Amino acid sequence: MKKITRRTFIASSVLAGTALALLPQGAKSNIKIDLFKTLKAVQQVLFPEGLKAPSANAYGATAYLANVSSHSSFLDSDLRFLKRGTQALMNEYNDFLSLNAKEQDEALRDFVENTDIGKNWVSFVLYFSIEALFSSPIYGGNKNESGWRWLKHNAGVPQPKVPFGENLQGEVI
Repeated sequence: MKKITRRTFIASSVLAGTALALLPQGAKSNIKIDLFKTLKAVQQVLFPEGLKAPSANAYGATAYLANVSSHSSFLDSDLRFLKRGTQALMNEYNDFLSLNAKEQDEALRDFVENTDIGKNWVSFVLYFSIEALFSSPIYGGNKNESGWRWLKHNAGVPQPKVPFGENLQGEVI
């Protein structure tokens, strides 16, 4: 396996996230999307402010997804599906990011009910949002252990000291 240092991983994560936002998202559309900006808005609709559960912004749902999706273990097909669904949402509701929270909720509900990809794509985003809520904070989500605190969960020990199966010297194990 390829040896990777923490610094290299962080640098590649930042570059990959930037690259994902800049990639063309589909030949059929003239709408350019910012993948993670759109995903952040969708995740905030799924986990809004004001509930007993932490909001997506509060627990870092998008940071988690950006982090794990840039890792080599993340399936290319899953990344393509995230992009394809995001593009479909923006094709259907090109003003989605400018809508208020209630309108975004209504647009997402309509997207789920009336498009071929909507139900599976929103379910997929929800899956990663929930994973971010309960994962170890080392992966970018569950900020301040907010998901664990919400459920009064005592995390097991030992906790990971490095993400993605690297040892303390930055070697993949």
